[in-house]
Amino acid sequence: MKNTKIIAVANQKGGVAKTTTAINTGVALAIRGRKVLLIDFDPQESLSQFFGCYAAEKNIAGLMYNVVNKRDCNISDYIVHNDVNKIDFIPSELNAMNKLEKDLISVRSKETVLKRAFAKGKEIIENYDYVIIDCLASLNVMLDNALTAADHVLIPCQASPMSFGALPNLILQVKEIQEELNDSLSILGIVTTMYSRTNICKNTKEMIDNTYGELVFKTYIEQMSAVAESPMKEKAVVLSSAQRNRVSAQYKELATEIEERA
Repeated sequence: MKNTKIIAVANQKGGVAKTTTAINTGVALAIRGRKVLLIDFDPQESLSQFFGCYAAEKNIAGLMYNVVNKRDCNISDYIVHNDVNKIDFIPSELNAMNKLEKDLISVRSKETVLKRAFAKGKEIIENYDYVIIDCLASLNVMLDNALTAADHVLIPCQASPMSFGALPNLILQVKEIQEELNDSLSILGIVTTMYSRTNICKNTKEMIDNTYGELVFKTYIEQMSAVAESPMKEKAVVLSSAQRNRVSAQYKELATEIEERA
């Protein structure tokens, strides 16, 4: 994957704006003229449903299943284009993802299946500047697959003490993957999300900044109603034309930082 940057967006804590961050950074990069492929690697299918794709027949779990069973498969057959957001993605599907996770228990080199899928579709993957993987909220073999296939991990962290307290476990898992399976993996950065002007948010953001220093992106993402409303419109916040939509500007700034770091 010579010039393609593969980024896993991960946090085992749910409700931290992980999918929102994957979608909006991806679309923001696409706006900047980059070619982006999003991958819904979460059984909850939140990214797929955002783009109006329900119970897709061809999904990321199906692709990986074919790789495991050494069947012929073309990654391009699994890619869906979304016209509204002008971006490509590979959907997820609940039953397929759950079945795959169970099946992987008995698979040799089970942590490398997604990486092998990318290698098998190398010519397609290399057409993209960025491949962004929206990971599930768990520390399991599926996350191992995403981290083993990725160049970088982007960590959204909600401005709350519970979210902050979960970071060490994820960072430990990243370190283990670096040592055992993917020594080129790096933490691209931690982005503070769902920030508001409350004392608890201010104090948590200060703890994140003080603890993780340069790993923390300068850009942080505020909590706004526009984010909650965007799935109903099936349109990324960064495409909003509302002048007061600060989150749109913030995700565009985050995309700039990502390009500077990746």
